[in-house]
Amino acid sequence: MGQIISFIRKCLLGLFFKSIGRCWSRQSEEISDDLEDPNEEYSLYTSSDSDSDSDSDKGSSFRFHQNVGSICIDLVEENKHDSIPAACVLNVENLEERQLVRAPERWIRHYCSSQRMLLVGEGDFSFSACLARCFGSATNVVATSLDSREFLFRNYKKAKANIHELRTRGCMVLHGVDATEMANHCYLGAIKFDRIIYNFPHAGFCSDEPVESQKRRHQLLMNCFFKNAKEMINESGEIHVTHKSNGFFLDWNLRGLAAAVGLRLIQEVPFNLTDFPGYRTKYGFGGDKNFYCHPSKTYIFGLFPSISP
Repeated sequence: MGQIISFIRKCLLGLFFKSIGRCWSRQSEEISDDLEDPNEEYSLYTSSDSDSDSDSDKGSSFRFHQNVGSICIDLVEENKHDSIPAACVLNVENLEERQLVRAPERWIRHYCSSQRMLLVGEGDFSFSACLARCFGSATNVVATSLDSREFLFRNYKKAKANIHELRTRGCMVLHGVDATEMANHCYLGAIKFDRIIYNFPHAGFCSDEPVESQKRRHQLLMNCFFKNAKEMINESGEIHVTHKSNGFFLDWNLRGLAAAVGLRLIQEVPFNLTDFPGYRTKYGFGGDKNFYCHPSKTYIFGLFPSISP
């Protein structure tokens, strides 16, 4: 009789624990379904003239990283000469409607944490990182470079750390962005910025090139940049160009180039490197040395006020 009672007890206990296990398993599955995978990759839908061309974006891979409650885009170009599709639509969020973090405003010189900013032509991304540290968050910042991420990592020893810091603070980081064509960029062209910042623009070095030819090449760069930036700022937005203000660099005539495309000079502000802790003025096209940036100014341009009818 005792053996029968023991057998029944074991069966009942087995059924009890089995039912608990099934409930626990279902709860675990429901919880895991609700959690977001921080390493999840989101798809990018592209469209081009030929719908059948499925290999049009093989030169680049787009990964979306979720950091501090926002989507950070890291564009890794395997070949920066490959063309980016003319139209791209994100299935994650509309970049124009990207929400800024609602927090007390923080300022560093003429830059504020509530301004939507585009930084162009970053070297080791130390200027972007400086702003991000000051603001405490970089969800209002889009930082771009012409060169690929791999090129930057090879040539600037602090680039990797700076980009990582920007991404963890919510900054959107893009590589392979040409300042002379950025208004047609499939992401950036849809956004209106409060500030577009281009620090120490330079069109590169060519050995044995006559001075006048060098000057024309730099002026062409700035002419195209101003045309693009003009299309990408809002009505009260500003374009900031920090530039050496002596000798050959003064001959570029930034004021005249901006006026030629319909921009007005708002202000010229002396640039002091110590105002931006951690910023390093790097030579373009590789090389981790800092160049001497004194004397320099930040030239601030804007749109002409619209005339009411």
